[in-house]
Amino acid sequence: MKTEKTTKKTNAVATQESALHASALADRIAQDAGAGMEGVDRDSFAIPFVRVLQQMSPQCTAGKTGYNPAAKAGQFINTVTGELIDGNEGFIFIPCAFQRRFIQWAPRSSTGGSYKGEWLPEDVAAKLVSGELKKGDDGRIYVGEPNPKKSDYLADTRNHFGLMVTDKGVAQVLLSLSSTQIKKSKQLMGILSSMRINGQVPPTWLSKIRITTLPESNDQGSWFGIRVEHAGFVDDPKLYDMARDFYATIVAGMAKADYHDAELDDSTDEEEKF
Repeated sequence: MKTEKTTKKTNAVATQESALHASALADRIAQDAGAGMEGVDRDSFAIPFVRVLQQMSPQCTAGKTGYNPAAKAGQFINTVTGELIDGNEGFIFIPCAFQRRFIQWAPRSSTGGSYKGEWLPEDVAAKLVSGELKKGDDGRIYVGEPNPKKSDYLADTRNHFGLMVTDKGVAQVLLSLSSTQIKKSKQLMGILSSMRINGQVPPTWLSKIRITTLPESNDQGSWFGIRVEHAGFVDDPKLYDMARDFYATIVAGMAKADYHDAELDDSTDEEEKF
């Protein structure tokens, strides 16, 4: 029969052995860094979205694909891992790269509002001049004649690629903001551009941004949006290097946003595409 003293001694030895194995494994991991990813290109994987759940999101609606009884409107969700994050507590976001895109969506009445592609801002401007794209009375940009029931439309979308830091670790994510949340994107970019270190604007990934959710509304309805606040600077060299590497990956075109699964989400209407 083991005594308490024997148990503590056994646990101590196990802890020491675990530390030795971890140390040895760490050296091997460093030697093999990047191995197994040699054939990866931009079509090999997509960055997970971090989204704000709405009342009509599938995760919050019983009977819908992806329903999670633990999910509540106002929470964040990692669309790949399914991790739920309390909206009031939020998470730390390390912004690494920014892209503005116009996402083409089919009308909801035809295919449920499925993803049809994306446009660069300069291409949208040129096609508006040529008449291939037209602005409707509702403010949307349509492909062809403005018709909400029959014509595809383009949603101005601000993509913020970065690292999501939670108590579960660090993950590469995409914070995609459109419609009512574009002003939040502008706030974030304003915060980052106002930073100064030794008189210079530092790289965006030096800043830590706390992102939380809050209820919002207008005459068309109510939803949960985001709040952005500067939360200090990165002081961990490893985290800084991770962010810089992610920046390099995005700039090199080795990762992309994949909106194809967005058609499964009933909250992808113009007012709720977060």
